[in-house]
Amino acid sequence: MTNDRDRPTLPSDLDRDAREALARLEDRDADDLRAIAAYLEELAEWTESAADDSDERAETDPAASDRSGDAGDEIGDDHEYPKDVPDRATVTVKEIAGTTYYYYQWRDGDRIESKTVQRKNGSW
Repeated sequence: MTNDRDRPTLPSDLDRDAREALARLEDRDADDLRAIAAYLEELAEWTESAADDSDERAETDPAASDRSGDAGDEIGDDHEYPKDVPDRATVTVKEIAGTTYYYYQWRDGDRIESKTVQRKNGSW
């Protein structure tokens, strides 16, 4: 058996939720941990790829630069998604010149799908 002093410690720069999630995995067997690690590596690559795609769109589409900044306003848990947008979609809310835009983005197989919905003066 290995010495507890050799046991890896949780990274200190993670937020509370990430640290709690990792702490729940500590008692998993080595095969589970390797499978989880492989998934997380793929997820990290996909996240970087999605960010790179967004950056490329912002470079070629001037209007996209308004969408590529911060996450925008928060939406509540009671937010209704359009019928053709899955509930797992990421939503970014931006207000530009008095008009509110909802940007939805989700993964469909190997493709990244997106939809923009415009809302003026509190109505759709």
